[in-house]
Amino acid sequence: MIIRCGRTDKGVSSFGQAVSLDLRSNLSEGKGVFVPDGHQAKVGNTDEIAYVGILNKVLPPEIRVVAWAPVNKTLSARFDCRQRTYHYYFPMANLDIQSMRVAAQYLIGEHDFRNFCKMDVGNGVIKFHRRIIDIQIEAIDNSANSYSMSRLELKGQAFLWHQVRCIVAILFLVGQGKEEVKIIQELLDVESNPRKPQYGMASEVPLNLFSCTYSDEDCQWIYDAETLQYVISGYQMLWTENIVKATMLREMLDSLEKLAGIKIENQLKGLVHGIEPKTYLPLMKRQKCESLEERINAYAKRQRIEVTETKNASA
Repeated sequence: MIIRCGRTDKGVSSFGQAVSLDLRSNLSEGKGVFVPDGHQAKVGNTDEIAYVGILNKVLPPEIRVVAWAPVNKTLSARFDCRQRTYHYYFPMANLDIQSMRVAAQYLIGEHDFRNFCKMDVGNGVIKFHRRIIDIQIEAIDNSANSYSMSRLELKGQAFLWHQVRCIVAILFLVGQGKEEVKIIQELLDVESNPRKPQYGMASEVPLNLFSCTYSDEDCQWIYDAETLQYVISGYQMLWTENIVKATMLREMLDSLEKLAGIKIENQLKGLVHGIEPKTYLPLMKRQKCESLEERINAYAKRQRIEVTETKNASA
């Protein structure tokens, strides 16, 4: 059975994904080594299988393994993860980064994040308390123009469905001056605001599960210099292809802006889902989604109807 640490949305990248699974071993003893029933332990072999190199030869080019670690049989890549770190990349555009930083600090700590996620009541998720360990927004380059790239780094132990993308969407609204910093506190106050206002999520494309952290006692990664060189070389080819395209587009944009004689800062338009209205409606004045209690009751009602229909069909 394969267990992955992060269950990312379709379209989300994962540089630091971790998986736990049982594999054949050349060793007869050691951490994580066990002999299945009906088999005999091998004796005398001290060289372990080159897992990373073998896997990279059969995986598609966009998926690469960089390390492995022997672990106890009971360890779960998902449930024993101590910390998950997400990165979200975005252009500065017309954003007030300092206001976004101030707003982001209210997210740190343990809160009920039901207004910052997509409720998954159908799969049994009815508790929405999560703890954010840290959140930082930093410039990746110092060119200080609307095309400059920034990175939001979010650290926590576990996250809700679409939680990071909802957080980024709200921070974008703050950065654009459409919402005040206090909107974060209002959305976290589920006693006063139990129903999530309707808003579009941030795009999945810039989101990256950047690292999954385990205790040193549970997991000590084994790296291979030759494998790292192989992976770096492959990623450099991807980087070259994409940076050439980005540079080409940037020069084309500079030329067009000179012809137009104006500066357009609309780089964020493709990073938030939904149709942008001509007149902005503040979040707290928008239509609200169902509350958690309403969703639970609706799901329970559907289940009762399905059970009744099944019984009637079999009668």
